Amino acid sequence: MHHTTIDHLRRLTFFQHREGSILTVFPANEASGIDFPTRRIFSITGVSAAGSRGGHAHRGCTQIVVCLHGRVDVHVDDGRNEIFHVLASSDTGLYIPPGLWNRLEFAGPDTVILVFCDQPYDPMDYIRDRYEYLRLKGMVDA
Repeated sequence: MHHTTIDHLRRLTFFQHREGSILTVFPANEASGIDFPTRRIFSITGVSAAGSRGGHAHRGCTQIVVCLHGRVDVHVDDGRNEIFHVLASSDTGLYIPPGLWNRLEFAGPDTVILVFCDQPYDPMDYIRDRYEYLRLKGMVDA
C-alpha cells in the first residue's frame, strides 16, 4: 500500500476563457497538474442532496476530481488525518493519488463532477472495506 498522506493532495487550477460563456481548458501536461496519460474519464450526476459517492481508496489509480456544476465536498483521509476540499467551480480540481480514502458529498442532484484517471477501470484496484484499508496502511493489526 502506498505511504501516501493527505499532504500529497494537490489543488489544481485550470484556465477559463470567459466571453459570454465559460470555456474551461483541461490540458494534459505537467504544468496543469494532469501530469499522467488519461486512461479513463467519467462523470457523476443525479446524486441526492447530502448523498455521497466514493467511500473507498485506490491501490494504484490516481484521480483528478473537477466539479463542473454545483458543489461537492471531497473528504480525504490517510488513516490518521482527514481534510476536506470544497469543489464548486470547473476551474478547480483535486488531485488524489492512490492510497488515500475518499468520499464525495454532493450538494444536490444537479451537481456534476468529472473525474480523470490514470488507469482503466479495474475492480481489484478498489479498497472498499475500511478495516482492510486501515490494515494495509498499518493502522490496525491483521
